[in-house]
Amino acid sequence: MTEPVSLIVSTPVPRMAVGPTKATEPHLAVVYATASGEVACFEGRPMKPSQQMFSKYRTRYEVDMRPYQRSAVLGRNPLVSRDGVHAFEVTVDFAFRIDGWKGAEDFVRSGLRDPLPVVHGHLVSLFHGAGQRFAIEDSFGLQHHLNQLCAQPVVFQEGIKLYGCQVHVRPDAKSLTHLESLIEAGRREHLGAAEHIPNKGAVVRQAEIEAIQQRAQIEATARQADALADTLTTSDGLIRHYLITHPHDAAGAFEMRRQLEEARAATAELQNQRALGLFQVMAEKGLIQAGDLEQMRQQLTGTVGRATGGDGALPPLATPQLTGARPWDPPQLPPADQTPAPTGRTPTLVSPTVGPSAPPGPLTRTAATALIYLVVDESLDRACLDELQRGLDALHSALADAPDVSRVLRLGVLGMAATTEQRLTLAEVGPGTRTPLLVGRRGLSYGQAFRTLRPLIGQDVTVVKNDGAQVLRPLVYFLTGGAPDEGAAWRGDHHDLTDTDRNRAAPHLIALGFGRAEAQAVRGVATRPEFGFMAAPHQDAASAAHSCAAFLRDSVVSYGQRLATGEANFSINPPDGFRRAEDAL
Repeated sequence: MTEPVSLIVSTPVPRMAVGPTKATEPHLAVVYATASGEVACFEGRPMKPSQQMFSKYRTRYEVDMRPYQRSAVLGRNPLVSRDGVHAFEVTVDFAFRIDGWKGAEDFVRSGLRDPLPVVHGHLVSLFHGAGQRFAIEDSFGLQHHLNQLCAQPVVFQEGIKLYGCQVHVRPDAKSLTHLESLIEAGRREHLGAAEHIPNKGAVVRQAEIEAIQQRAQIEATARQADALADTLTTSDGLIRHYLITHPHDAAGAFEMRRQLEEARAATAELQNQRALGLFQVMAEKGLIQAGDLEQMRQQLTGTVGRATGGDGALPPLATPQLTGARPWDPPQLPPADQTPAPTGRTPTLVSPTVGPSAPPGPLTRTAATALIYLVVDESLDRACLDELQRGLDALHSALADAPDVSRVLRLGVLGMAATTEQRLTLAEVGPGTRTPLLVGRRGLSYGQAFRTLRPLIGQDVTVVKNDGAQVLRPLVYFLTGGAPDEGAAWRGDHHDLTDTDRNRAAPHLIALGFGRAEAQAVRGVATRPEFGFMAAPHQDAASAAHSCAAFLRDSVVSYGQRLATGEANFSINPPDGFRRAEDAL
């Protein structure tokens, strides 16, 4: 409030005065009081000496009748705004005085000296709770309301009259900081919206320039390819092109030419020796005649010579003396009216494999390929998504560091919300494979996820089979932390996906539920009872997401390790803190 104001001075009533005792100041009203508390004011005038001699009044009070102006800040009783967090700072300018002779008597009778506590208490009770009707941004509305409340003068039973109230309202320091932040944010938004158009135009113009540069580069590359089409197809042409583009490195070009000739000679010698060995075996088995050696040698090894940059001609080879071989007899054509006699079994010539022949041995068992899909709920809060993202990063790193494991796996990641989006197209994970990124979104539809999976899995199975791989039944890890928006309507789409009569590529579904997920829905998603798991009721969502992330990494990697060794059996253990969904019903 303000400093105290004393409106009263008390003195004993003089009995032996020779003349009347006047008030010391013209603005002071004289009030008398008896010992028993009876108070009287004779229009503010003092009593005469004769009256004082035999008067029953024992105390004389001088009451200040002047008006006073004061200001007060309601600091100890702030007005809280509608949000219950922020508060208003209220300052009141007001005037007060003693309300006439009757007011002077009432003031003396009240026993008060300072009227400010009465005024303060009145204002606090009058303004109490008024701030809850107004937002912190509407300080002028609250100010108008408070000024209406205290517009009329008020006379208290203590003889004090309050009038001339003028209220000033503003947010307190904490609220001002909050409002300044909102204003600054709005200013940035307005400025950003204004700058969006020129920024967008700059991006479009830059994209057009880059497109023009790209087309020019493609055209230049095409012209260069056409100009060098006949030069870069042979080893000799490549050396000539190097000499043209590096005229100061003639020694390097000649060295490349020498190495090329040595490689051609070594390749020709190697193929010559292999051909001799093959012909030797064929001649011993009676499949060819000695006179066919040179012609067949040129036919079989000429291709290899041309592949190394030569003309395909090999040095002449002396006809070897094969065991049991006869000199070449000119062919005897049968007479026109005769049919050639049968010669028995016709030998079959098998083309040899280019390269060193492998010794015979047991057949190598080819590992099967597993298609694994991770369907991750993206409607979760940020903490859960961060845990699952770290799990995907760890799984990606583990597969990229183990090529023998990733070779037998194909991994795909889908984000599930109101719609289902592919975050990683089915791929063999390696160091160059991008890490899938989860994006927080609203809504949750199981049916949309199942409708997306059915054609996608069928297409992926066909592509992987066409690559010559043996494809196992696909696996889908279904992670959910909430209830679907469509209720139970997703079950028809789930049946279309998992029914082997309708879908030849029907997958196994492993369902993991936590947070707000329903145990009955999780059990319905899993294709087997032992494939559905729910987090414990007391486990918080972020901790359960962490357990799911570790489970995904360990389960997928261990399954790939078994597949790499030729074991296609699949087994699964629940994540830490999870139990079977059917046990949670």
